[in-house]
Amino acid sequence: MKYLVTLKPLESFLFGGDQTFGALDDKNVGSYLFKSREFPQQTALLGMLKKELMIQAGLLTRKRKGEWVDKHKKSQANKLVGVEKFDMLSKTLQDFGSIKSISPLFLFKGNKKYIKKVAIDKLIYDDGKLEGYDPKKDIYDNYISVDGNESLSRSHIFKAVEQTGNKKGGEDNSLFKKISYMLINGFKFAFYLELDEELKDSMVTLGADRSSFLMQVKELDDSLEYQDPKGYLTLLSDAYIRLPLEQHCSFAITSEVSQRNLIGKKSSLKTYKDNNGKSTENKKHFQKSETLYLYEKGSVIIHPSNELIEDLKQENLQQIGYNIYTTGEEK
Repeated sequence: MKYLVTLKPLESFLFGGDQTFGALDDKNVGSYLFKSREFPQQTALLGMLKKELMIQAGLLTRKRKGEWVDKHKKSQANKLVGVEKFDMLSKTLQDFGSIKSISPLFLFKGNKKYIKKVAIDKLIYDDGKLEGYDPKKDIYDNYISVDGNESLSRSHIFKAVEQTGNKKGGEDNSLFKKISYMLINGFKFAFYLELDEELKDSMVTLGADRSSFLMQVKELDDSLEYQDPKGYLTLLSDAYIRLPLEQHCSFAITSEVSQRNLIGKKSSLKTYKDNNGKSTENKKHFQKSETLYLYEKGSVIIHPSNELIEDLKQENLQQIGYNIYTTGEEK
């Protein structure tokens, strides 16, 4: 079955990557200022879908201690959502059970689809130069309808919400400032989903603050399509490109985002104390992958080489909505 899934935020949201609150550690990770990204990572959508499918199938036990799949239900859960955690560097196609493909996340209003794209449509590229480019304007602050009839800035879609706090206790993490976002003017997030199971409307959570979203599902055999009027390659999603970009195109306007994801659990023999002061060992914690840098959705690449296009065709990434691009014919 193929679905259009929309996500309407019910409160401000905080989407991150590998940035975390707190003092810098030995890897220089941590910050007292946290600014949300505009879109969640595709891996976050995959994780949300896995959890929601297990909830709707009655396979996830939810109690005050946490959430888990009981032993006698594990085979059902494995069949439903797979056993693997997503690996950005996998050279083979991973199995996520009934989840067959996820499109890149886009913006949705009424019946119109909007994507992020650098504001290059009214500029003229000629021999390494962009005629009409104004360095005072943020060329990356631009969203367009896929029919090409409308162009909007970030302020027409996103509203920043600032929060400054001082936690009690005076620990390293006590001072913080975060900037989250709300969608305004009737916008929602949306993506297309191919799934072997039925999916129903629900309330889901996403982001660092576990913000609430109204998820609405409609059976629809459609896809996210866009044709660049000048035949430029446009990234509809964040993309992991292994080739040096400057050697494989004539010109590019890009931005980079960092990416890390959970790759599994391992046990440590650290000793900690519970709320009753009892010492306990063998506490489990999550491991994260190495940091990778992806070219951000909305980037435009002019005259890409055939090798670059082939490098984008990484099947495992594309099945959950990374490395999705579009071209077009010059009018």
